[in-house]
Amino acid sequence: MTEDRGPKTEDAGLLARVNAVVRRIIGAPDYSGYVQHMQLHHPECAVLSQAEFLDEQLTARYSTPGSRCC
Repeated sequence: MTEDRGPKTEDAGLLARVNAVVRRIIGAPDYSGYVQHMQLHHPECAVLSQAEFLDEQLTARYSTPGSRCC
C-alpha cells in the first residue's frame, strides 16, 4: 500500500515559500536560497560556507551607515 503524501508535501512547500518571503521582508539572509542560486547559475564558482555568507551579508548591510534611518 502506498501513502498519499500530497497535502503534507504541498504544505511543506508552501511553508518554505512563506518563510523565504518573510525572510526577504525582514532582511534576513537566506543561505539555502543563496546555495540554490549558486548551484543553478554559477556552478563554476565556490559556494561560501554559511558563516562566510552571513558575515558577508552583515558587512554589506552595515557598511553604508547613510542607508539607515537610525
